Amino acid sequence: MNLKAESKEKSMMSPVLKKGIWLIATFFIYFAITALPTPEGLTPIGQKSIALMVVAVIAWVVEILPIAVSSLVLLFLQHIIGTEKMGPAVQNFATPTVLFVLSSFFLAAALSASGLSKRISMKITMMSEGNPKKAAFFLMAATAVLSTCISDVPAAAAFAPIGLALLDKNNCKLGSSNFAKTLMIGIPFASLIGGVATPAGSSLNVLTLSLLKSTSEIDIGFVQWSSVGIPVVILTIPLAWKLITMVFPPEMEKLVGMEDVHKEYKELGPVSKNEIKFMIIMLLMLITWFTETIHKIPLPISATLGAALFFVPGINLLNWDTAKNRVGWDTILLIGASSSLGTTLWNSGAATWVATTALSGIQGASSLTVILFVVIFTILIHLLVPVNPAIVSVMVPTLAAFATSLGMNPAFLVIPMGFTVSAAFLLPLDPVPLITYSSGHYKMGDYFKAGVPVCVLWTLVMTLAMMVLARPLGLF
Repeated sequence: MNLKAESKEKSMMSPVLKKGIWLIATFFIYFAITALPTPEGLTPIGQKSIALMVVAVIAWVVEILPIAVSSLVLLFLQHIIGTEKMGPAVQNFATPTVLFVLSSFFLAAALSASGLSKRISMKITMMSEGNPKKAAFFLMAATAVLSTCISDVPAAAAFAPIGLALLDKNNCKLGSSNFAKTLMIGIPFASLIGGVATPAGSSLNVLTLSLLKSTSEIDIGFVQWSSVGIPVVILTIPLAWKLITMVFPPEMEKLVGMEDVHKEYKELGPVSKNEIKFMIIMLLMLITWFTETIHKIPLPISATLGAALFFVPGINLLNWDTAKNRVGWDTILLIGASSSLGTTLWNSGAATWVATTALSGIQGASSLTVILFVVIFTILIHLLVPVNPAIVSVMVPTLAAFATSLGMNPAFLVIPMGFTVSAAFLLPLDPVPLITYSSGHYKMGDYFKAGVPVCVLWTLVMTLAMMVLARPLGLF
């Protein structure tokens, strides 16, 4: 008994010891990076910013401290090490994206509270005929379709509770169910992939095209972008689904309770008043998002106002006592901290230095090599700068200037980057995967494990699309 107790105690202490080692290691890593001679073109503050971002990524991946706590610590460390004053650091933390993601949590909660998520999840279960892999495919496909028209975050937020309803129905254990990992990772993957189909699918697409026009006077139209994006999504979604189910094969061969699903679905009866309320508000939000260029109301504002409607007396889809418990507050803090750190990296010139240094290696390379390099670099830069708008804002001017110096069409470098900047498949630090990460069904390591083969797939598909579709369509 004593031996068993001692063995149990050691096994319990092991994670604590590992986190302690990582905590000490992060200090050494930070001081090792900052102790190196400052490279030409990089300022000492930029060097510190890179070191802090490396430490941040390690801290979030290993979870040395709870993510919410480490996010706050990293936020204020910027003031202590001198990379950014407290005021600007906090301002960069409280970005509109944080409020938009908060509204997305309310949107997801309202979808669940209305009962519509249960109806859809049961319909998907019926369509899958009890096959868990088919259920995952239908859910990913539906998420991708919605994401082609609206922003990636609300698309993922809309289908996350549907996936959770399926998991709850099948008693999937938190953190150990492969089926849960497939759904909770597959939904954000599908949302990110679907978002590249049209310029309207992601604010990053619009930002890329806007910066390309302002820096290089090159105008890429809606039809041109979509003619590449839609085939990419159609090809990638089923292949990504196949890869994820290979990495995390569902533990069950048949979804449980199939004999009761048809009966329960009939018992739901016609669409309820609450479901109609949700659909009307959702439709109003979609119209507002589609017409942003007309009324000039930014997406975070319209999303917040739309989410507030769920609380209005007479609608009463949500109340604060229940809604506040449906928000992933650690996710909110992580988004804010990563935004603040990424903006500091940008403002210090460190991000531009990283991009310029890396791009110098493609001078004189073939067209195929150049596209491969840009796609791979854009995927990997997410490990250092998990803030997609910052990546776009740094990369577009850098790529445009670099292409001009080589006598190349700037779009040749910018367009592959614009499509790939949404490919946040390695770490769930982007607002989209953070929607499902807060469910607790998977760890960062699980996301990385599924993301590596999908990144390889994305690199191949995107390079093929650029060479076969983009050139004939005149994007270059």
